[in-house]
Amino acid sequence: MEGKITTGIKDSLIRKTFRNILPNARFQYNFTRFKSFSLSYNTSTNQPTMSQLQPVPDNSNSLNIREGNPDLKQEYNHTAQVHLNFVSPYKNKNLFMYLTMQATQNKIANYDLISQLGVKTTRPVNVNGVYNINSNISYSMPVRFLKGNVEISSNSGIFRTKQFINTVGNAIKTYSIGPELRLDMNPTDKLNISVGAGFNYNKTKYSLQTALNTNYLSQEYNASLDWEMPKRFFFTSDFTYTINSQRATGFNTKVPLWNASISKQMLKYQRGELKFSARDLLNKNIGISRNTNNNYIEDSRVLTLRQFFLLSFTYSLSKTGLNIENNHGGMRVITR
Repeated sequence: MEGKITTGIKDSLIRKTFRNILPNARFQYNFTRFKSFSLSYNTSTNQPTMSQLQPVPDNSNSLNIREGNPDLKQEYNHTAQVHLNFVSPYKNKNLFMYLTMQATQNKIANYDLISQLGVKTTRPVNVNGVYNINSNISYSMPVRFLKGNVEISSNSGIFRTKQFINTVGNAIKTYSIGPELRLDMNPTDKLNISVGAGFNYNKTKYSLQTALNTNYLSQEYNASLDWEMPKRFFFTSDFTYTINSQRATGFNTKVPLWNASISKQMLKYQRGELKFSARDLLNKNIGISRNTNNNYIEDSRVLTLRQFFLLSFTYSLSKTGLNIENNHGGMRVITR
């Protein structure tokens, strides 16, 4: 890496060379044809940017001065993944487990010094003890009296990072868990109905600034319908209702999102499809997110693309034409 720094006094060059040994390994064991276990390990690196390396202070904001650190080392990531799959095709029961663990050596974090006058100087430094763990488990089984399947799943995670304020380390931990329940029903070969509900709970803890400890909850309820009508007409519709709570005032929103489409397959071998789609029929779509940092919590609202209508035509060059495949309650057109 080579860069040139231009200042009012003189120009200087920064040169850095990074050499890496990045091992990786994979192990898989098949208990039976439908039951397997796998474990993989890999490594990767992230190099510091030129702005993080340059030692010249940035005084464009006199109350928030930033300067680089020419002694920064590259980040070195260790990642381990575990997969466990149990499939019972005859009973239509499935169990999937997934676990990812990542630890970072020499993580680049901020070192903040705040003077008595309130001027903050930020400098990047290398720290250890940064890691994250994510897991997901899913179990599905048939519900014969409803002519469908039920799926129970949950994801969870732990994230730990570290930053400094006036030479004192501030460890930040974030915990999350999100159970979900989904029911897919097929009353007939040409009708599919799905309903589901999910919750996501997040909690952030600060070792240095406990007053910033926070937690919030989001809920999501959804339903979808796919119907193959006579004469190769297809109708699809899905509705999602998201509830945000325990956030800052003005960000505890309820967002209903309703989409629908109707399509007609035509021409020889059903090669053509004419489709009319409507997105966000209620015109209520909006994005809400939260970011936690070493000395502040940020809730943001993003005005996303709202209501629009689309008329499209798709033509397949394959003689088998366009086929409809069910994708977790949503029909999608694929070319074969």
